[in-house]
Amino acid sequence: MIRDARAGDRATVSRLQQRLPEPAPELLDPIAGGELLVSTVDGAVVGYLLWFPGDPTYAAEMVVHPDYRREGRGRALFQEMFDRVPEGTAVELRVAAENEGAQRLYDEFGFERVGVEPDAYGSGPGYRLRAIVDED
Repeated sequence: MIRDARAGDRATVSRLQQRLPEPAPELLDPIAGGELLVSTVDGAVVGYLLWFPGDPTYAAEMVVHPDYRREGRGRALFQEMFDRVPEGTAVELRVAAENEGAQRLYDEFGFERVGVEPDAYGSGPGYRLRAIVDED
């Protein structure tokens, strides 16, 4: 199930965020202005997508606990975000060049590479990707 995050989800989301190679806890602060969607199993948060509305909308972070990957949770989180963003809006994100699994997911949503950032991550380069929300 995908739903908006609640105040009680923050501790679990913070723990999930620590799975990122370069977590940015300040992005989870409500004052940062992001929207936070969570994926749940029996009420427990097992993944999240943090995004910042606008044009472009920026998908900042997505994490799914390893025990719940390959179940379509990332796809469902992105679909929910796309459903909430007005048609014609650009959505941008950054992904590690080595993260081929995430790149395959983003391809499904029509993301295209618009830039390379050689030093994006401590582990190496990253790609800037962009998609336009359509009515589908």
